[in-house]
Amino acid sequence: NVLHYDIGLELPASGKLVAGRTGVLVEAVAPLATVPLDFVGMTVDSVRVAGAAAAFRRDGGKLEVDVPPLAAGARAEIVVWYHGEPQDGLAIEPRPDGGQAAFSDNWPDRARFWFPGVDHPSDKATVDFTIDAPAEMEVVANGYLRDVTDLGGGRERTRWSATAELPTYCMVIGATDFAIADAGRAAGVEITHWTLPADSAAGAAAFARSAEIVSFYDSLFGPFPYEKLAHVQSATRFGAMENASAIFYSRDGVAAAGRAAAPGAATGRPGAAPSPTTDTSLSALVAHETVHQWFGDAVTEADWHHLWLSEGFADYFAAVFFELHGGPEGRGPAELRRRMREAAPKAIARWHEKGDPILDPSQTEYLELLNPNNYEKGAWVLHMLRAQVGDEAFFRGIRDYYATYRDGVAWTADFRRVMEEASGVELEWFFDQWIRRPGHPILELSFERDGPHRGRVTVRQAQRGEPFRFPLDLELGWRTGTRRERVVVEGREATWTLDTPDPLETVVLDPDGWLLHEMVSTAD
Repeated sequence: NVLHYDIGLELPASGKLVAGRTGVLVEAVAPLATVPLDFVGMTVDSVRVAGAAAAFRRDGGKLEVDVPPLAAGARAEIVVWYHGEPQDGLAIEPRPDGGQAAFSDNWPDRARFWFPGVDHPSDKATVDFTIDAPAEMEVVANGYLRDVTDLGGGRERTRWSATAELPTYCMVIGATDFAIADAGRAAGVEITHWTLPADSAAGAAAFARSAEIVSFYDSLFGPFPYEKLAHVQSATRFGAMENASAIFYSRDGVAAAGRAAAPGAATGRPGAAPSPTTDTSLSALVAHETVHQWFGDAVTEADWHHLWLSEGFADYFAAVFFELHGGPEGRGPAELRRRMREAAPKAIARWHEKGDPILDPSQTEYLELLNPNNYEKGAWVLHMLRAQVGDEAFFRGIRDYYATYRDGVAWTADFRRVMEEASGVELEWFFDQWIRRPGHPILELSFERDGPHRGRVTVRQAQRGEPFRFPLDLELGWRTGTRRERVVVEGREATWTLDTPDPLETVVLDPDGWLLHEMVSTAD
């Protein structure tokens, strides 16, 4: 169990050669005499344990360090000195406008290319950074800024410390000539954005709603978990990366948001400025990545196969932000419904193409987990769970889950147990069918009048495999009005006889969009 990392790096003014020193404080969970650390590519110069030279070996992607025999619960401090050009994980490259830039990009297990550690989400630790870099570079990292020291010779030392335990994929630095802007405070948290100087206006547009977003989630989930929040234009290979307290966004994505938010771009009118209802910023992406500060970073999935606990949460609660705070398309239940209906085709297409469940231990390629099962379908699982237990129990359970597992790790079963406690309802069947089982209901609807004041409605599940169990809203229509009825579908086919004031003319399944499903006509 790693308790703490102390990472020191010397960044070059040109080229890609770095020198590093990483201290790793470990605690034995069982007796051991060798500590295997994930470390790839860099040349190890020396290793010391408790201040004394230690023997070490390289074995594939492992740095195996001999330590004095440790009993369970005993601790040892390992310090590794190394140098080289990182093969991955830390990109050092010239900027388009000249100058040098260095950015970490660790997901899922690429931290091992630039510092030794246990590179798995289940082993979280605190971290300190000491970064020596050319003085023209500003350095951002996790946690709070301790100090900046002039080293002379055109170099500075910047120290950051993160006091909350983080997974290694979230431990990052960014260093370049930044334009740093204050985006205000929310829930007592300082919010800034760090962009290339040429894109400072783009950053202001891209992150225009960042304080509003933090305030909303702080009230919804519980206290923001970190010392600050920096939104950083970077060199990540992804659209954005949710690094704890220092979210990295792609360089081109921030620049594009700035172009979209230029005067007149939102509406075509000269001088028109962005607003919550003409939002051309990165607000949806900012909301998604900000949710990760709570779910993914503070509460981390214990294994990558449970990635939906991170990405499904981020997708769904980004939609909830616009449900309650609004965006260019509107606000309220209709906006939530619109966003969920946009997500549904991706989740449905994934099942038709691959036929795999959300939780798929057979998948060993981590990048393949970045798929609609963990994003869009994961979001739909939360949406359907909300319908199953009701808003009060759902949001209480989400807050309890965060409070219980903050700064730790969780499995899907842990989330299920918290939601059962919050709702007082047994939910193992729900998680089994939506998380461990592939697919979704494919429904056939038929109905007929049963006299002037009754109608008979039949719903059949046409998908292959076992039937699903779910609540289902029916909108019954007649000449002078409509009424909603909620029924429970449990078998392959169900029929309900329902009273109506006039002859039944129409039936709409799931009018408010609470069920992930497909429809087929009875004619088919």
